[in-house]
Order: sequence, then C-alpha cells, then structure tokens
Amino acid sequence: MIHRALLIGMALVGPALGIAQTFEEQVSEFGLLQSKEVQTELGIDEALRNKMNKFADDFNAKANKLQEEYRKSAEGKTTPPPAPVAKLQQLELTLRKNVYGLLNTAQKKRLSELTLQTAGYPALMNPVVAKKVGLSDAQVKKLRDAYEQTGRKVNKLQEDALKPIQDKYGKEKPANQEEQQALQEKINAEAKGVMDKLAPQLQVLRDEWLLVLKKTVKAIQLNKFETLQGKPFKPK
Repeated sequence: MIHRALLIGMALVGPALGIAQTFEEQVSEFGLLQSKEVQTELGIDEALRNKMNKFADDFNAKANKLQEEYRKSAEGKTTPPPAPVAKLQQLELTLRKNVYGLLNTAQKKRLSELTLQTAGYPALMNPVVAKKVGLSDAQVKKLRDAYEQTGRKVNKLQEDALKPIQDKYGKEKPANQEEQQALQEKINAEAKGVMDKLAPQLQVLRDEWLLVLKKTVKAIQLNKFETLQGKPFKPK
C-alpha cells in the first residue's frame, strides 16, 4: 500500500474537471501514472507509455503556446487580460480523456485503487467516494469539520515551531548563489530537526481525527472503502 496514514492538508481526490463518467475515472489521480512503479503495477509497457507521451507532448506544446500568446498580449499593459484558464482546462480535459482511454478495464480499476490507497481515509470526505460507501451528508460534514479543525492545529504547531528559524535567518542576505545554497541547506537542516521533534505531537492530532472517523463511519462503510482500495500496493 502506498500510504494509509492521515495526510493533513492533502487535496481530496475528485472528478477531473467534471468529465468523468465511471467511479474509477472520477477518483483516479492521473499523476500516479508518471511513477515507474505504478506503470509496472498496471502493466503499462513501452508501447503504451509512448502513446501516453505523445498525448502529453501535444498537451505541453499547446499549453506553452497559449501561455506565450497570453504573455505577449499582457506585455506592457497596466491591466492584463484574463488568463486563458478555461482553454487550459479544456486541454487538460482532453489529455486526461485521451490517456484514460488507453487503459483497459483492469488498469482503470487498479489506478482508482492506488489513488484511494494514496489518499487514505481523507478520501471518504470526497462526495463521490462518500456516496459509493454509503456515507450520509451528516457523516461527511462531521469528518470534514474535524479534519479542518485538526489542520488548523497542525498548521499552528508548525508555524510556531518554525518561527524561530525564520526570525534567525530571515534578514540574512547571501552575497552569491553559493552562499544562498549554503544558507538554504542550513535552514532545511534546522527545520528538519524541529519537525522531527514535533512529530509526536502531530501524530497525536492525526490520531484524534482517526478517532472521530472510527466513531463516525460504520464498520460496514469502512469495509466497503477498504474493498475499493484493493490489494495493498507493494512496489517492486
């Protein structure tokens, strides 16, 4: 399995721009297909990967063209024109549809399972998943309220813990790139030390949310969710 722990602040899985039709497509995270281990798990061979890459190359070329056209149109203007968000979303929609169309039924199912394993229990707050396992609106709201409350506590703990480091190095002005890199490495090392010490407190908060989940979600609903996750993913 990729990850079963509660991930505070992670984005919940959901429909891809409203185009999905099946449950599997609605919950699948296409970014997972970039992982070599996931490709192996799904049985994506070189020929299929090349087809996917062609769609990705086409997307990149068109997206880059749109962004360049926008840059030129906004150049020198006090009030820039609206960004081509809708057009970029349409390109992404097409990319997802084309890539997903290359997968067979078994691959689509496994991709959705890996996505739900990656997301873990927070996926239960997604309306598509909640409906599939039979959660009521009241149950979802209770999970979401507790999740957001936990997220605020986590953020506060992290901000307070990292503030001394920010105060310590915030006013330093590296003279060159080497000094900048050295400073960043020092900051990262100290931040990691702080976060390692904070880990037990963060785990307590995560466990609190899991306790709310176990009191809110019925055993039969959890069993349905775990069935949707499929067999645990063990990267080779």
